[in-house]
Amino acid sequence: MNNHNEYKRITETQKNDSYNTAINVIGGLRDFCVIFKAIDSHFSQSDSLKVLVNKRNEFNLRTEKSRTRIEREVRKAFLKFRNEEHQALIQGIFTDRVPLQDKELVFVWQFALNNRLFREITSRVFSKTYYSGRASLSKDDITAYLKEFLRQNESLEISWSEKTINTLSTKYLNLMSKLEFLSPGRTKSFRPIRPSSEAQVIFLYFAKLFSTSANILTNELLSVSFISKEDIQDRLKKLSMKGFFNMNFNGIDLNIELTHSYKGICDVLYN
Repeated sequence: MNNHNEYKRITETQKNDSYNTAINVIGGLRDFCVIFKAIDSHFSQSDSLKVLVNKRNEFNLRTEKSRTRIEREVRKAFLKFRNEEHQALIQGIFTDRVPLQDKELVFVWQFALNNRLFREITSRVFSKTYYSGRASLSKDDITAYLKEFLRQNESLEISWSEKTINTLSTKYLNLMSKLEFLSPGRTKSFRPIRPSSEAQVIFLYFAKLFSTSANILTNELLSVSFISKEDIQDRLKKLSMKGFFNMNFNGIDLNIELTHSYKGICDVLYN
């Protein structure tokens, strides 16, 4: 695919990226690790997401309506791919021996790539508060952001009730607690988030899916990488010396050029 077509594809994808409340469904799951199995089943010749959800009921849902809903939301949030390379990347991560900590980060990046509301809450509330030096994140932080967002975007005609806003805030916090980015319990304290070297490289592949620009510093996804802007140049410089990608910094732009295919990067990193 040439650069013009790739730019057009990404632009169209982002234009059609409407806001929805999938966070309520995903954040309401008792065991998010079943989503890892669901992604794996999607790529399996002897299994399928439909069988996992409906016949085996591995999400442990009582009604057919609930099972249909979770299958739909898992497909939209985690099994929607920008292109074949994106699909190959996800297949490699969730069917190989990738450590759980790295899978949890990829879970966030894949959800952020496919779900605009999750991406913006994580970028503009979670990460912003995390790097501000505050010790915890509250439901009020997210509720205040959502109310201000609705006030500033009345033209979108999003009609979320007070109850929906409260539920979104609660389910978001629940999800980040289950992923161990926040502590459980009433006070949601931040836990240290330290992406491994391998996860940092994987992130660059997600960033490229989001934007064709080589400059990682202007990529909106950077704020959900859990690498601070102050640290990123030094961290990436060390990784680029290992040949995982090429890097060039001209004093303003930090340009990244990927050197491996999406399909082969997991083999390179984890074997």
